Amino acid sequence: MNPIALIRQFFKGLTAETTPGQIGAGIMLGFLIGLMPKATLTAQFLIVLMMATRVNIPMAIITVFAVSLINPLFDRLTDPIGYALLTSEALRPFWTKLYNMPIAPWTGFNNTVVPGGLVLGALLSAPVYLAGRRFGVFYNDKFRDRLMNSKFIKSLRASVLLDWYFKGEA
Repeated sequence: MNPIALIRQFFKGLTAETTPGQIGAGIMLGFLIGLMPKATLTAQFLIVLMMATRVNIPMAIITVFAVSLINPLFDRLTDPIGYALLTSEALRPFWTKLYNMPIAPWTGFNNTVVPGGLVLGALLSAPVYLAGRRFGVFYNDKFRDRLMNSKFIKSLRASVLLDWYFKGEA
């Protein structure tokens, strides 16, 4: 897909009719992905899950970038949680068995931030979803129309290059 088509899809996703639930789910998945180190199979699986489900992908991408920027602050929480999980005597047989599986080491589970991020993300998923859903109501009522009438979107629509990409959109 060419870059212009990506820009079009991004703005189409931001301005399309989306339910508050889809926006909330996108923000929740973006939050969870943002907590993870991106070079692990766990993060890649969550990205595939984001793409395969009916969530608002532009909101998820914005959330991934925002959470990734403040992730060093979250690492102060996720690292001790992951360390406690990985050093737990009760879980030692589970971690050993998981490490000896063919693909499991690529998930990055032995990095303290990954299991800590998964636990923190699971604990915060309901509040983040509800806040994202509330934001979705606000976004659909107030902000979507402002975005469509912004100078930036109008200039993109007026562009000869992008004009045919935005045909038929209100």
